Amino acid sequence: MEVIISIIVGLIVLAFLYGVLCVVVRKWPAIIWIVGIGGGLLVGIASSWWIGAIVGFFLIGFLGHAESSDGHRCAHCGSYDTTVTKKENGIEVWQCNKCEQFTSGY
Repeated sequence: MEVIISIIVGLIVLAFLYGVLCVVVRKWPAIIWIVGIGGGLLVGIASSWWIGAIVGFFLIGFLGHAESSDGHRCAHCGSYDTTVTKKENGIEVWQCNKCEQFTSGY
């Protein structure tokens, strides 16, 4: 019974950390490259260079997905810091919070 409770609590903590990670990465996208390259170098030093390269690419991909999840990309500046302003017939219109331009799409 304790194992099941531990797994459930662990999954809840992971979901919370992923949510925090998504917010942080959207706010400061440079963190993707810093953590990816830094993590790859640390793993490469600790083990082998090719394992470090794989881990670095994995971290960059994971953090890149965390940046783009549940958000719309601005067509003008490329930012994911947007707010949906209108939804009609499956088409959404969102406004960028950086350049304040509007973009529409599905």
